[in-house]
Amino acid sequence: MARLSNKSASSWFIGLSDALKSGFSPIDSIGIVGAIPAKIRNRLAQRIESGSSWTEAMDSECSFLEPAERFMISAAERSGDLPRTLKELGDIRKEAAVFQSRIVLATLYPLGILHLGALLFPVDYLVDGNPKAYVVGIGMVVVPFWIAFFVARILFRISPRFKKIVQSVIPIIRGYSINRDLARFCRVLASCVRSGVPLAQSWEWSLLAADSSRLDKDGYRAIDSINRGSPASDGFSEKSRFPQELIQQYAIGEKTGELDVNMGRAADLYAGVAKKKLFVATLIYPQLLFLVIAVFVALKVIGFYKGYFDNIMNLT
Repeated sequence: MARLSNKSASSWFIGLSDALKSGFSPIDSIGIVGAIPAKIRNRLAQRIESGSSWTEAMDSECSFLEPAERFMISAAERSGDLPRTLKELGDIRKEAAVFQSRIVLATLYPLGILHLGALLFPVDYLVDGNPKAYVVGIGMVVVPFWIAFFVARILFRISPRFKKIVQSVIPIIRGYSINRDLARFCRVLASCVRSGVPLAQSWEWSLLAADSSRLDKDGYRAIDSINRGSPASDGFSEKSRFPQELIQQYAIGEKTGELDVNMGRAADLYAGVAKKKLFVATLIYPQLLFLVIAVFVALKVIGFYKGYFDNIMNLT
């Protein structure tokens, strides 16, 4: 699976949107807009030229797309609203890139302190004239940390479900994950309804995009209710995992015919909450890590000087 940064994906979505809105043909638009590898652009253009739809071509060639993006593109193509949807996807990816950069910057300082602590942890060996043991001591801190980091990163890429499980047990990050899933659900549902996708299918695509076990049970009950000819809101249980305000907004949208508008507002609401949760996490967790490492370093420094003065006292 090809990986593409959020920044590159954002540039591509927005550039493609602008090109299509300016009247360029799909093939010309693909050729004009860079940001993604030329190999992918060429194959994508070949697919379009051979008669494939945007949905078919992107499903086949753009492995960097997230499930929610695929569903939104498919829905937008049905309604002829592809440029608008591509612009929306570009804006979403741009925000993700900004927060990703913020997370990286927030962790640099604590990581520096961690490695400083690793250098100070075995300093007793260096004082005793045993540099080999000193290097081993550094490795005992640094090597397990980086092994755990890369193993976790690989597992997160291989299994998004494992990533969600980890996120669900971390305070604050859990809230971010829940609200992000709700935002994805609402955004895809709004796009599908606006594009005229059948309601039951819109719900199914939205649940798949959210990929949340919290929402699946009540979500598929809602689909059963729709298939029976009843409102989706009839399928919600009293203890539904869907937030009450979302259920209310959905019910109002059903009755007023503005379901796509209400779901769009809900998507913005939950996306905003998710961003706030993530922002708080980038403030708190690096500080906690810094505090733990600082205490550890302080204890090592105190221990070093205590041993130093004890040796002086013994000599006297």
